[in-house]
Amino acid sequence: MKSILKGREIKNAGWMIGETVMQMLLSIVIGALTARYLGPSNYGSLNYTASFVTFFTSIATLGMEGVIIKKMVAEPDAEGNFLGGCMLLRLGSSVLSSIAIVLIVFFLNPDDKYKMLLAFLQSLQLIFQSVYILDSWFQRYFKSKYVSIGKIIAYLVVSGYKIILLSTAKSVAWFAFANSLNSLVIAVLLFIFYKKDQGPHMKADISRGKFVLKDSYHYILSGLMVALYSQMDKIMIGKMLTDTAVGLYTTATTICNMWIFVPTALISSFRPTVMELKQAGDAEQYELRLRQLYSAVIWLCIAFSVIICVAAPLVIRILYGEAYMGAVPALRIAIWFETFSMIGTVRGVWILCENRNKYVKYYLAIGAVCNLILNACMIPVWGIEGAAFATLITQVITSLVAPSFFKETKSHIWIVWDAFTLKWYFKNKK
Repeated sequence: MKSILKGREIKNAGWMIGETVMQMLLSIVIGALTARYLGPSNYGSLNYTASFVTFFTSIATLGMEGVIIKKMVAEPDAEGNFLGGCMLLRLGSSVLSSIAIVLIVFFLNPDDKYKMLLAFLQSLQLIFQSVYILDSWFQRYFKSKYVSIGKIIAYLVVSGYKIILLSTAKSVAWFAFANSLNSLVIAVLLFIFYKKDQGPHMKADISRGKFVLKDSYHYILSGLMVALYSQMDKIMIGKMLTDTAVGLYTTATTICNMWIFVPTALISSFRPTVMELKQAGDAEQYELRLRQLYSAVIWLCIAFSVIICVAAPLVIRILYGEAYMGAVPALRIAIWFETFSMIGTVRGVWILCENRNKYVKYYLAIGAVCNLILNACMIPVWGIEGAAFATLITQVITSLVAPSFFKETKSHIWIVWDAFTLKWYFKNKK
């Protein structure tokens, strides 16, 4: 039996982790310098408008990432048709999403046209990201090194771009375009690597794209629900409090996300293998690999959360300076909801393999409603700490409580429990 620490999945994840370590190091340095330069208020305005872009990402991507891999595994001769059809649909949804973002920001902030400009510049990334569907093909064949190389190059380009902005004292609008520039560079490189590796000829097969969309629409709704309770806190803080408060809260959540690439890379790398084992009918290995993945993700998140809780003041002081020390209490709360968020991400693989997609939108809707109510009650009383508590409670409800309401997803609770207690490990040691 293959060990969880060996095999093509870990090698593939190694490329993803290596790329994101590079990205993390660059983002820590450049991001901290940018935050210091802009100050909490401008930094808050930048992230307030970015929240709308993140909210619309699930609409723009159409929730196709995991589904298209499953379709390509089932019909390898139609890979080019799937990729071309999905890319075209994602391009259309991205353009519409970009327009909607600008209109919504204008509607909510009619007297602040500068925020509308920031929103437009950041929304362009959604259009460029339509090419990211090629990443699914690289994941399918465990060739994520190409994606990693492309991202490293993009991060270097964007880091150089930001250094120029900092040295020439440019306005916040120039920084708003940075993420879109990053997406543009990655899109171009992904296409070049795909052609160089002789990927199948892509055809704009709308019927194949709709075939994927038929199964992925559950994930669009799920993504919207997740975005609702992951971004609505910043939007509500911006409306109820100040841009400075948004800047402090964003600092806390940014630090939480600095390391999340590790469990995300593991999940992305193990997804094809788990799907293949399920399709092959190898129930024993399928269940073992699934529990191994859950265990790795859960315990990695717990370990990192403990470290951040202890070191929060030091981390913020070193990276962002005294002006951002108000983010410490929120950081100590926020770091814990990443564990439950990652449990939900692994659950997405299980849901897809078990064809229980229809339930996702229901319990995520429960979480979204809870988050809106909790934020509305807690932010006016406890400020950004209240927003952090609201999101933590929401993540617990969404990842562990809500699935137990449905008979076909109730077993997820016991899978998570087995992974947390390492029951699968001790069973195989006997």
